[in-house]
Amino acid sequence: MSASYGQFCPIAKASEIFATRWTPLIVRELMTGVHSFNDIHRGLPLISRAVLIARLRELEDHGVIERRPRGAEGAGHDYWLTPAGDGLRVVMHALGQWGMTYTHDRIKRSDLDPALLIWGLRKRVDLSSLPDRRVVLRFEFSGVPASRTKFRIMWLILGRSGVDVCMKDPGFAIDLTLRGNIRDYVEVYLGHTNWRDVAGTALQLDGDLQIARAFPVWLRFETVNGLNAPAPHLSAGPASVQTDHSDRLPSDPSGMRARSSGGPRATDRRRAYDAPPR
Repeated sequence: MSASYGQFCPIAKASEIFATRWTPLIVRELMTGVHSFNDIHRGLPLISRAVLIARLRELEDHGVIERRPRGAEGAGHDYWLTPAGDGLRVVMHALGQWGMTYTHDRIKRSDLDPALLIWGLRKRVDLSSLPDRRVVLRFEFSGVPASRTKFRIMWLILGRSGVDVCMKDPGFAIDLTLRGNIRDYVEVYLGHTNWRDVAGTALQLDGDLQIARAFPVWLRFETVNGLNAPAPHLSAGPASVQTDHSDRLPSDPSGMRARSSGGPRATDRRRAYDAPPR
C-alpha cells in the first residue's frame, strides 16, 4: 500500500512523514533528550524492536533524524534530530497542548503504565538541583492495571551525573518511599492536579524529611516557591532494602520526622543494548 496521499498539499506531504503509527512518539522521545535505541525503546514499551528499527530508518531517509557514532571509537550510534526534525517542535508542542486540553477524559485505566511514568520522571529530573550524593526513591503504586503489576514497585536512583530507573531492588538504602494510586501520580505528572494538594494525603511519603521537601522541586512538580510547575514540555531534558514504614510522613510539613538511612550494597542495576546494525 502506498504511503502517499497523492496530493501536493503541504499538510498531506508532512503527514506522509509524521502521521505514521509510532512516529510522533519517537520524535517525542528524541525531543526530550533521548538518543540511544535502548532508551527510545524504554519510552515506547509496546513497540516491537522491528517496527522501531523501521520507523527510525524511515525518519532518517526523510531527513528528520541522523545517526551519529557514539564516542571516539565509534562503538554503536545514537539518533539525533536534524534541523528538519527540530522544526517539528512547534508541531509537537501544539499537539501536546491540544491533547492536554481535549483528551484528558480518554485516559483509561489500561493506559496507566507505571514504567512509562517512571521513565518520564527520569527525564524530568532537574540534575542541577540534586545534592552531591546518590538519592534512592522507591515507588509503590496501587491501582495498577493487571497487565502491568510487575511494575507496581519501581526505583529511581538520582545523581548529578544522571538518573537510573530500576525495576528490581537496586540494593541501596532507600531515602524516600512514595505510595499512592498510579492515576493520582499521572494526574500530577500531567499537571491536572497540584502536588501540594495530594502530598501526604492521597500520595504518602515515608523517609528523609529534607528529601521529602525537595522531591517536588527536583522532579519539577513544584517550583522552589511551592507553586505548581508547568506540565512536561519538549525542551531537551537531562537526559532491596526493606524500609521501616512506621514513621510515615504526615501531610503537615511541621510534623514530618526525618529518618536516617543505611549504607549501600553492590548491585547490577540495569541492562543496556544497542540497535542492531543497519
